[in-house]
Amino acid sequence: VLPRLIESGMASTALVSHVVVSKFAWYLPLYRQVQILAGQGVHLDRATLAGWVKRAAWWLRSLYALQLRTIQTAPRLFCDETPMPVLDPGRHRPRICQFWAHAMDDRPWGGPSPPAVAYVFADGRGTAEIARQLMGFSGILQVDGYAAYKALARDHGGAIQLAFCLAHARRKFVEVYKTTQSPFAREVIERLQAVYAIEAEIRGSSAE
Repeated sequence: VLPRLIESGMASTALVSHVVVSKFAWYLPLYRQVQILAGQGVHLDRATLAGWVKRAAWWLRSLYALQLRTIQTAPRLFCDETPMPVLDPGRHRPRICQFWAHAMDDRPWGGPSPPAVAYVFADGRGTAEIARQLMGFSGILQVDGYAAYKALARDHGGAIQLAFCLAHARRKFVEVYKTTQSPFAREVIERLQAVYAIEAEIRGSSAE
């Protein structure tokens, strides 16, 4: 008999996996899943499903750590952060934390690194936080123009080289051109368009 994810329980590993995937991939909160299961004749408490999710996270922790370490050993790393509201009982409003994405993907140009992404939860988005997450990393870090990345690169004495996002840069010139009709801004946009054409050609050739 194959071991179960929940020891000494009736829930199969497939059922627990279904609950976890439904919550995190299909955005079905646990209370909705309880309602759906009840409609199918399966009556479970939300706390039971929460316990399954917690147990699954415990089993997956080492795999997550391995994936994050593997991503951060790549010579090129993409990093970005996004706000994450977190319930904070007693404050009557959520506190704003962060999800940092660490990713690699060489598919557009046929490079050796497989696509992978890992998310790191943090209370803040300052330089000290991203420095903690990228401790030991050296290579090319693809980012937006956020100042914390610039400070990180300065503090690492050239071990980290920043590659800024062209889409963010282009957006600024588009805004300038829309408001001023600047010939210089138009020229920059046209030159970036030529870069995008080269990238599209590279993607096309690597897919063949």
